[in-house]
Amino acid sequence: MGVAIAVAGLLGLVLVLLAVPLNVDFRVDGIQPFRGQVGVRWLFGLVRTRLPFPAASRPGPKEPVEPGGDPRRARSGRRSRPRNVLAALREAGLRGRVQRLASDLVRAVHFHRLRLLVRLGLGDPADTGRLWAVMGPVNAIAQSRGADVRIEPDFLEPVLEIQADGRVAIVPLRILLLAMGFVLSPPTIRAWRALRGDRA
Repeated sequence: MGVAIAVAGLLGLVLVLLAVPLNVDFRVDGIQPFRGQVGVRWLFGLVRTRLPFPAASRPGPKEPVEPGGDPRRARSGRRSRPRNVLAALREAGLRGRVQRLASDLVRAVHFHRLRLLVRLGLGDPADTGRLWAVMGPVNAIAQSRGADVRIEPDFLEPVLEIQADGRVAIVPLRILLLAMGFVLSPPTIRAWRALRGDRA
């Protein structure tokens, strides 16, 4: 009985802490790898931290190649990942679920100041068009909330360029609940299986 009360008390404390607004200042610039910094203030200023983005990513370890293996096969495996991502984007119901999540997230955030310019493309006009069908409405919703947001599709080149500067306030508990609802939804589960290459 005492253990159950302690666990319930701890869970209640965690929920209370997650319900405290989190203030985030950020500045992001460039094409991958991005440069910038994020400042976080929580618990009414008692917790403060600032996280800089590295100017360049460190080279990762080389992928091991089995004895007698063909390095070209390993490269072809890496090339198959974008195809899996596109297969996930084509899953029935996922586009509507992503639009709903993005709209809920925009509404859950309180914008003190936001200037955001995003240029994105997948290298294929049709695939970029599918992605823009999701991002276009999000762009309109963010602008209706008073944010200076411009999301521009690039139908010619694969690119992700971001220029952002702002200050927002979020409630972590609300964001967590929205994320859990999205992750556990049937369209997301089917898309995850497609991303892994599962046919079942």
